[in-house]
Amino acid sequence: MAKSNPTKLLSIALALLTILTSCSLPGGSGSPTQIIDAAITLQVNPTQAQTIIGAPTYTMPTVIASPMSTPFPPNTPVWSAYNYTCEFVAGGGNMTMNLGWTDRSNNEEGYRVYRDQQVIATLAPNSTSYIDVAYVAKGKTLSYSVEAFNQNWRASTSTITYGCQ
Repeated sequence: MAKSNPTKLLSIALALLTILTSCSLPGGSGSPTQIIDAAITLQVNPTQAQTIIGAPTYTMPTVIASPMSTPFPPNTPVWSAYNYTCEFVAGGGNMTMNLGWTDRSNNEEGYRVYRDQQVIATLAPNSTSYIDVAYVAKGKTLSYSVEAFNQNWRASTSTITYGCQ
């Protein structure tokens, strides 16, 4: 078996130490890459070993994820008042619908007012009323609902339906 040269092994270890300390490791400047001092032991012969102190080892930076907020649904608005008036015209009537609801939520991004399942208005958060004027053909009705919404959720009132008779 060939004999190891301690000087040669020491030179290799120092060269390795130089290479490792000059490497650009993941994390870059200002990141929490951790350098830990360690010892390298070289086997010179079966009865003798030489230890080199200060050879660095590296650990990967630890990345801590920030907690994600989970939006929850807004509370359902509740009708507080609604009434209508009709001005009769040929073939039907112009109905003025006064809608009022209770804002029971603190996380809505706004309100949508629906007439016959179509959005007719988008209102700011904390809104509590809306007035709609629409033509209603004789014998027909209009249905209204109000929806509180945020990024991921919607909560709607019951639907009310009226017409000019």
